[in-house]
Amino acid sequence: MLYIDSADRDQVERLLATGLFAGVTTNPTILYRSGLTVDDVPAVHRWARAAGAGTVFLQGVGPDEAALEAHSRELVALGPDVVVKLPATREGLAVSRRLTREGVPVLVTAVYHASQALLADAAGAGWVAPYVGRMGDLGLDGVEQTADLHATLHASGQGCRVLAASLRDTTQVAALAARGVEDFTLSTALCAALLENPDTVAAAAQFETDARAAG
Repeated sequence: MLYIDSADRDQVERLLATGLFAGVTTNPTILYRSGLTVDDVPAVHRWARAAGAGTVFLQGVGPDEAALEAHSRELVALGPDVVVKLPATREGLAVSRRLTREGVPVLVTAVYHASQALLADAAGAGWVAPYVGRMGDLGLDGVEQTADLHATLHASGQGCRVLAASLRDTTQVAALAARGVEDFTLSTALCAALLENPDTVAAAAQFETDARAAG
């Protein structure tokens, strides 16, 4: 499934209107880039759902484990379409385990190495979000690490899925899809790159020109 990694309302609503995207993912950094704060999360959830998002991934925050869990539970209360995102830290994983034991859907995020698949599995997470592009920034092969992570989870058979994040270009998307990864969260720029391949746009324009010429 494809998700939109943005809190820019205008762009998200336009993309959701295509019917091609299953939902929206956010985090505090994405909110900040859109001029929003954590206090705006309930409003983001409302308009995303109204625009057609089937699933809205919202990130829990807090300076300690207790605060992180309390905020995560506030997010859960927003609606059954919410998946709580929690970082793959000691505190985030502990909260993840408590929530998943209660049937709360959780995504373990900010993953930088394939070995962290073991932590997501142990936490009972439904998804794990490897940061493909940021791995590359650190000198790792983000595509290979993510493919290895996917293989590890597939072998475990517990149902945790890879939601590839921090993707930099369509080549990375295609490479991971070829390796069996099925879920991607994409920036609005990357969504546009997938939707508006210049060669495809040119071919479509030529079709229209030829159609008119043929009467």
